[in-house]
Amino acid sequence: MQTQFKALCLACAMALCAACGNNQPQATSGYSEYEKPDTVNAVQRMKDYHYSAEVTVEGTKYAYDIVREVNDTLPIVAGDDGGRYADNYIRLRVNREGQQIFNQVFLKRNFREYIDAGFMAKAILEGMAFDRVENGKLRFAASVCYPSTDIYIPLSITVAPDGSYQIAKDEVLDTVVEVDSLDTEE
Repeated sequence: MQTQFKALCLACAMALCAACGNNQPQATSGYSEYEKPDTVNAVQRMKDYHYSAEVTVEGTKYAYDIVREVNDTLPIVAGDDGGRYADNYIRLRVNREGQQIFNQVFLKRNFREYIDAGFMAKAILEGMAFDRVENGKLRFAASVCYPSTDIYIPLSITVAPDGSYQIAKDEVLDTVVEVDSLDTEE
C-alpha cells in the first residue's frame, strides 16, 4: 500500500509540475484572434452627448438642451493621421419660461462661411456648450476641429429672447492674464 501511495504522490507531483511549467503567455482579453474587432479600417466615432441645464437672465428662467450624436449620413472625414472619422450633428433647444423658443440642428456646414474650405474638408463638428449671458442673450460656444487633436476653430451661437440667433467666429481666447498680477522686475 505504501508503494501505491508513493506512486500516487509522484504522479500528482509530476502533474502539478507539468501544469506549472507551461510558460506560454495566456490571453487575458477574452478575445480570440477571430473575435478581435478590425480597428485598422474602422471609422472612429465620438460618444453621444446630452446635457441640460437652466439659467436665469434678468429674472427670466431659460432651460437649454444640447445633444451631440454621430451622423452616419454625413461624409466620412479622413484625418492627416490616416484615420477615418464620422461627423456629428448637434441639436440645441432653448425654452423660455417653459415655452420653446429655439430648436436647431447644427452640422459642420452651418459654419462654412467662418472656416477655410481646406480646414472644413478634414474637420468634424466636435462640440457645443453654454458659454455665458451677453446683453440679455444666451451665448453658446461651438467648435469645429481636426479629429483627435487640439486644433479647432472656436465659434459662438447667440440666441436672443425671441428665438433669433447669430453665428460668429470667436476671436477672443477664454484665458485672460492680468498684467498687475505678474511679477516683473526691472
